Amino acid sequence: MAKFNKLKQAQKLYVQENKTLGEIGMELDLSRRTLFYWKKQYDWDKRKFEYEHEKDAFSQELLELVRKMMRKLNNDLDKNSHTNQSEIYSFMNILKNIPLLKEYEASIAPSKPKQQNFLTPEQVREIEREVLGME
Repeated sequence: MAKFNKLKQAQKLYVQENKTLGEIGMELDLSRRTLFYWKKQYDWDKRKFEYEHEKDAFSQELLELVRKMMRKLNNDLDKNSHTNQSEIYSFMNILKNIPLLKEYEASIAPSKPKQQNFLTPEQVREIEREVLGME
């Protein structure tokens, strides 16, 4: 049973935390031979690719949601129509948490530089000032 737990831990470290087999071996006290066998047997590279794809898809969907919300709020402001407070509140909460999401993504995959697809904290503050009229 202990070996099964180590298999699951090793897989998580490889797939989700982007650790090398050497690092995993040292951390879990496993031989490289065992890790190479598990990696091949359980197709860790495919799982890693799928995990990265899902993570990227989530980030893209979140960014698209923010864009849609921003367009709607902008249209409401342009037409001087009433904007629901809950929409503004939701938009603000999402905006505030985007930098945290980026930090988290960077911390679990530091070796992979990616193109920035999210708003910087400065851009968030500018949107708050310009679009929402907040100071």
